[in-house]
Amino acid sequence: MNQRKYVELSCRDAGADCDFMVRSEKEDEVMRLAGEHACESHNICEITPELKGKIQASIKIFGCEGACYS
Repeated sequence: MNQRKYVELSCRDAGADCDFMVRSEKEDEVMRLAGEHACESHNICEITPELKGKIQASIKIFGCEGACYS
């Protein structure tokens, strides 16, 4: 089986007291969903370059064979 890459981001990993977590095979999808969540739940609707860097530094990348379950 081929190993698949997954990208994961949580608010807690980014330093927020929030249980939101998103996981996808695509980093751009993780960033899009995290941005929507930040605007709707944390009233952070403008992602500055500094904040984007902090978010990207909080992303975890892992792989697994077949289906991944947490």
